[in-house]
Amino acid sequence: MPAELRTREEFLAVLDRASECRVKLGYRRKETEEGRRRVRVLKVKARTPSRLYTLVFEDIDAGIEFVRSIRDKCRKLVVLDKELEGRI
Repeated sequence: MPAELRTREEFLAVLDRASECRVKLGYRRKETEEGRRRVRVLKVKARTPSRLYTLVFEDIDAGIEFVRSIRDKCRKLVVLDKELEGRI
């Protein structure tokens, strides 16, 4: 069962149990004054034996910096988008 985490500290606590980390670009619907819009986001996922935990960054550059900081802590880091491979 997937779970979305809200803070970086929660994600770092889960990272010790994770067997794999994944990074991908995605979209999220957001309400604006003009109506609903799709906003591009960066998703960082940690797979544990029981759950898949996700941390979502609306600021993609901040998400890339976070991934760079946890790169050594992940047992296996998988980048799912070719656009991100050169930046991480």
